[in-house]
Amino acid sequence: MTFFEGKPPPDPGPTRVRPHGNLAVLRIAIVVLFAIVVVRLADMQLVRGEDYAERARHNHIQSEQILPARGLIYDAQGRPLVENVGFYQATIVPELLPESEEDRRVLYQYLEELLDVPYLESYSAVVQAETEGTENQGIAIKANLSRDEALLLREVESDMPGISVTIQPGRNYVGGETFSPLLGYIGLPSAEEWPELRDEGYQFNQPVGKMGIELEYERLLRGEVGWSSNEVNAFGDVVNVLQTEEPEPGRSLRMSIDMDLQEYIAEALEEGMDDEATTAAAVVMDVETGAVRGIVSIPTWDNNMFSQADLYEEEIEALLDDPRRPLINRALNPAAPGSTFKLVTALAALEEGAITPNTTIEVDSMVRHFEGDDGVLWPLWDWAVHGTVDLHRAISVSSNHYFYMASCGLQDIPGSGLASNVHESAYRLRYYATRMGYGDQTGIDTGAEAAGIIPDPEWKRETFDDPMFNPEDREWYYGDTCWMGIGQGDVTATPMQVTQMTAAIANNGRLVRPRTVWEVLRPDGSVEHTYEPEWEDVPVSEENLHEVRQGMRRTITDEDGAGRRARVEGLEVAGKTGTAEFTHADGRELEHAWFTGYYPYSDPEVAVTVFFDIGVGGERAAPVAGQILEYYDELQGEPAVRGGDE
Repeated sequence: MTFFEGKPPPDPGPTRVRPHGNLAVLRIAIVVLFAIVVVRLADMQLVRGEDYAERARHNHIQSEQILPARGLIYDAQGRPLVENVGFYQATIVPELLPESEEDRRVLYQYLEELLDVPYLESYSAVVQAETEGTENQGIAIKANLSRDEALLLREVESDMPGISVTIQPGRNYVGGETFSPLLGYIGLPSAEEWPELRDEGYQFNQPVGKMGIELEYERLLRGEVGWSSNEVNAFGDVVNVLQTEEPEPGRSLRMSIDMDLQEYIAEALEEGMDDEATTAAAVVMDVETGAVRGIVSIPTWDNNMFSQADLYEEEIEALLDDPRRPLINRALNPAAPGSTFKLVTALAALEEGAITPNTTIEVDSMVRHFEGDDGVLWPLWDWAVHGTVDLHRAISVSSNHYFYMASCGLQDIPGSGLASNVHESAYRLRYYATRMGYGDQTGIDTGAEAAGIIPDPEWKRETFDDPMFNPEDREWYYGDTCWMGIGQGDVTATPMQVTQMTAAIANNGRLVRPRTVWEVLRPDGSVEHTYEPEWEDVPVSEENLHEVRQGMRRTITDEDGAGRRARVEGLEVAGKTGTAEFTHADGRELEHAWFTGYYPYSDPEVAVTVFFDIGVGGERAAPVAGQILEYYDELQGEPAVRGGDE
């Protein structure tokens, strides 16, 4: 018995109409698709098989560097002096280039036509990378692409394996040109720099500091490079990110420099140059800590040019050819210090007992003639007839004869001079000069600092020990010690050294190391490290330092004081002028202009030094120094100490 037994069978419904004719169309479509696949496979394997085989060989795992954000630099008020920016660049990865030399030549030629990159430059860069084993790293073959160049290369880079548009890290220096000699700039490693930088873990296209703060603090600013391990296809396109190590941003720096003061100093120097001086410099420094509040070198220049050097070739060439040599920081470059050095001579003579504050001399003639040990008649000039002068007045009016007496000695004043003979006098003067910071670098954290010269008989013998000099050029004469005593002859010093010396007199005998960076900041802005002041004591008593400070005060307050033009109503300023003779390259006999001083006199806070390559110290440098101190005082909100006798 079946399930349906006794029941009517189910109604099967209407008969379905099946489209038997469509099967033929489907069969035809399948045949056509199969034929296309066969043709495509034949093209890939038979016609273009070698090309695809070459591309397949390029499919591999590639490690790509991720450059960190470079640390920023701020002024004392936290205002940024630089910002990070990016520039387009054309990059070659040798490992991704075609293996065929002919195909590579086509690419190099196309780069030359498209971006004006010389064929030989591309070829040489690739060969060098392959020789050094860095063929997997990108080579910046042309930096600072214009937007149009970048877009054009982007359009065709899919047909140029191994060549692409990348972003080049750069800087925009927003602090202005007055910061250029101080901050320096960054750039890609040069051929000479690269071997050492590579050993230190740098990548080929990682920017590096080239001068100034960017160079001196490179290890802090650079950060740590990150890596991305990627699976890439034959064209260098990332197929899959396998592993990533994030970069560590560089540390930022907070400087002691005040942007407003820096700009004002530059303006004051520019106005003070007139048509005669060609270069100038000024330094303002805290006398207790060594914190540099302002340091300016004139002429200034734009360090943004070096971030896009390809676009400013003519301007950079003009900068390098400028006879004023703008790239040299004049605040760290030596010149004869002239009468500012008399402060050292005064301290040496007081300490050695050669003079007392009450020792006097009658300056009733502008020239005295004395016969040296060699029988030569030496004319010793003073710049004016000063009458009777003691130590304080000698500093005030800057008497040459007084400081000849205190250093080399005057033959009409028995027993005068630092020692019984001029050789020993020179050695003793050198001792005190070097303890006051001369003849060696101050240690300021900007780099490119000259040491200057403090001569003595041994130095002269070694310096002129050459057949091109006459034998008598190596001898140390009576006049050598005399010129040394007034800061001329072979004596040279930088404005920074003069400022350091002045600060040591003002702070009662501590030679502080100047510094422009005081805080290192983490990427989140918190303080990681604060630099502490560094100093050493000078071998001069407090009493003798006090006597010299009194003379410096009278330089400003005396009606005939050489530095009276540095007076500022209401401010207690002390200082010393300097005018040093030199022979210009064109043969003219000219003078350097100096002023160094500090304020407030009764409670010293900052030292200032102003230098012009041409001019008289009391006329050109002194008034500018006064303007700078007045502006500094205004920036403090309220004066530290006021004086009312000017």
